[in-house]
Amino acid sequence: MEEKDPTSPLRLAGGQLVDARRAGLATQGSGPHRMELVATINGVDYINDSRSTFLDAALESLGRMSTKVVWIVGDVSAEMDEGYVQDLLMEKVSAMVLFGRAIDAVEREGASPVQHLYVTDDLRTAVFLANELVLPEGAVLFSPACPSGNGFANYEERGAEFKRAVRDL
Repeated sequence: MEEKDPTSPLRLAGGQLVDARRAGLATQGSGPHRMELVATINGVDYINDSRSTFLDAALESLGRMSTKVVWIVGDVSAEMDEGYVQDLLMEKVSAMVLFGRAIDAVEREGASPVQHLYVTDDLRTAVFLANELVLPEGAVLFSPACPSGNGFANYEERGAEFKRAVRDL
């Protein structure tokens, strides 16, 4: 049996494939469901990043943005309280729209990673709300930072719903 190199990107660290996730992020560019420009409406870019199914990927996408965004997200994690995450959010996010979770669940957890946090029942409503909140020449970034759920089988289905909602604006 061949011994694995401890510096291998597939090394298990802290119960997660941290190095593999970092290596995967480094190779991802734009494409379907990954930093995909869906439309520009009245100077606002609507970007589908449904493939970002964990926080690291969503933060990497936020870091690539050149303007303040309304971030449509599927979950708020405790990791968002970290100082470096808070700094990135303050720099890049004008408002955050959480879809598919009840407001009382967010309040119980005390999760408020940005000053302007809104909660909607579904993705379609989140897109319409983000359209109202976005600053002129800003962007709407759909980067869920969580696995599919909330009625979606996978990130492709979730991204397709985002695109339909944007086309209906």
